[in-house]
Amino acid sequence: MSGPAVVSAEGTPGDLLRFQRNAWRNIVFSVTRRCPLRCAHCVTSSAPELQFPLLGHDAAARWATELAALAELGLRHITFTGGEPTLALGEIALLARAAKAASIEVSVVTSGSWGGNDRQAARVTAALGQSVDCWDFGYDAFHAEHLRPESLARAVNAVLPLAPSVIVRICDDGTAATGDIITTLQAQLGEAAVLMVQPVYAIGRGAETFGLDGAGPDLDLPCMATGPFIREDGSTGPCCASLSYGAAGRHPFDYGSAAADGLAAVWRRWRDDQLLRLIRLAGFRLPLRWLAEEGLLDDAALATDHICETCEHLWDADGRVARLLRARAADPALRPLLDRLEIELYGTVWREAVRAPVPAARGHSILAD
Repeated sequence: MSGPAVVSAEGTPGDLLRFQRNAWRNIVFSVTRRCPLRCAHCVTSSAPELQFPLLGHDAAARWATELAALAELGLRHITFTGGEPTLALGEIALLARAAKAASIEVSVVTSGSWGGNDRQAARVTAALGQSVDCWDFGYDAFHAEHLRPESLARAVNAVLPLAPSVIVRICDDGTAATGDIITTLQAQLGEAAVLMVQPVYAIGRGAETFGLDGAGPDLDLPCMATGPFIREDGSTGPCCASLSYGAAGRHPFDYGSAAADGLAAVWRRWRDDQLLRLIRLAGFRLPLRWLAEEGLLDDAALATDHICETCEHLWDADGRVARLLRARAADPALRPLLDRLEIELYGTVWREAVRAPVPAARGHSILAD
């Protein structure tokens, strides 16, 4: 056995375009912030000692009944994340089965902490093995402080025969440890898995660990929001990265409650958000210029290595930044410009329509770029 292939998460321009278009058709469910691990780079600052709530059965059952209608509107993918999403195993299994019945693809982003023994691995695969199209594991030097590679390997190898796509994302800490982790995993994992190497981001607990000392982000790189982010209580956000739990109460990307308003309403608000659409299509250069003109640009937002870190540091406690950017982006003259840009990039402007399911490329996850 030669072991898994190793690829970069940076991808190609074509990968980025595919990711951006796929995000229009994706919803992310964060079913809990609980996690058995306490990794130093965790973007959601999850930890075993923090008793965060779990997605409840009633909410999962209600959302499961909405998925078929969403598929008719063009939803093609849902993603479960956390924390550790398998802590709400019954609930995500319920949603995953409903998604598969509606021809919606399913991804699970997990630490693989449930691979501690054969019984745990069998329990998870029995619940989800027939419904999940992509397993997106995280393992690196930070995870290795809390989880043995043998446990991760047990979880990965358990799902390899069942899923079309299995990825292990490795955050590169810039030391020899990353190479050692790759060598270890290549020896223990089936070759159908893909090892995807990506940078460490100064977001969540990662900001406490690494701080901000970057040379500046690529301001022309578009925001890679992954679809509306729905927390276990139905509250919402724009992405699974810097604003999933960070910048709480400061950013303007709130799409109401999926519990009160339903998934379709949240999904439409996310897609119709002209400020989010601007940064997804054209990057942050124009919003940062607006802030600089008004003296509201925090220097910390430019002392970063990645636009997700920049976004985390844009928003002030008084909400002035959010109000200014929201007002500027509401300019009616901006919409036709964004329409033209979207047509240039994707060939068309997104419209709700019944479409054939789009198969996921092997080794690709909506969250892995």
